[in-house]
Amino acid sequence: MVDNTLDEHISSIQIHDLAFGYKGPLFERFNAQISAPGVYGLFGRNGTGKSTLLKLLSGLLTPSSGEISVRGFTPRRRAAEFLSQIYLLPEEFHLPDLKPEALKRNQGVFYPNFDAQLFQDYLTELQVPSDQRFSQMSLGQKKKATIAFALATLTPVLLMDEPTNGLDIVSRAQFKRLMQRPEQAKRTVLISTHQAHDLESIIKHIWFVEGGVLSLSTSMHMLGQHLAMGVADSAAELPAPEALLYTEAIGAQMAWVARRDALRADFPATPLQLELIYKALSLNPEKVLSAVHDHPTSTEVAQ
Repeated sequence: MVDNTLDEHISSIQIHDLAFGYKGPLFERFNAQISAPGVYGLFGRNGTGKSTLLKLLSGLLTPSSGEISVRGFTPRRRAAEFLSQIYLLPEEFHLPDLKPEALKRNQGVFYPNFDAQLFQDYLTELQVPSDQRFSQMSLGQKKKATIAFALATLTPVLLMDEPTNGLDIVSRAQFKRLMQRPEQAKRTVLISTHQAHDLESIIKHIWFVEGGVLSLSTSMHMLGQHLAMGVADSAAELPAPEALLYTEAIGAQMAWVARRDALRADFPATPLQLELIYKALSLNPEKVLSAVHDHPTSTEVAQ
């Protein structure tokens, strides 16, 4: 049964002047906010702190300074009511040697919105054998079992670290279908991933972390207002140099990303592909960020 912890009017995540590091600084004056439900993609190159940020949001790490608020709670205090409203699915996980039924019985009770029937439905959709112990399952089956449980908790906030790693092509498609089910629509889901192509159909908003700060926070809709992409058969068919932001060889052709405002209205372009945008942001961040003109803490989700 779903209770009022899914109230979408409660601001999900607020981060103000966050600082954190290990041997050296990782985040410095990091600011971000999520006030509307939806699926947010967390992007950045290796070492930029994506997994660390998820741990800070879930209270597993303590900021050096600054403030984090999730659903009105300070995560590091690990209050029982807070823990019942958030679920972190890590990239690396360890499962007890139980069957899924026992996992549901032993851990589902900690989440007031946990739906046992949905858990079974998700296991069935993901083709996870419910009569086997986890020690008898493949790594991919275990990963799908943890995804099924995470989705069935129906916590208002769900944090996922590389959820599609280790899944085959069919399982990735199944995961996307589950994320698009109506019972997931009111949740705030923050997914850290390098698999942009796998998730571009479900992500409505992206965060891009670079240099210890949130350098870009924008909806996919707004991104499409500022950037265009396409495929050229030759260099002569590329956009003009003043418009071009990134190019990549794909066989004999060249994929490109360009400033939309610098292109002719009739210039041939294709729908945005998040994987190419991610590469452009990673390898040429200054030009791409300049083209987007988006405030780094804007988090409106395009409806």
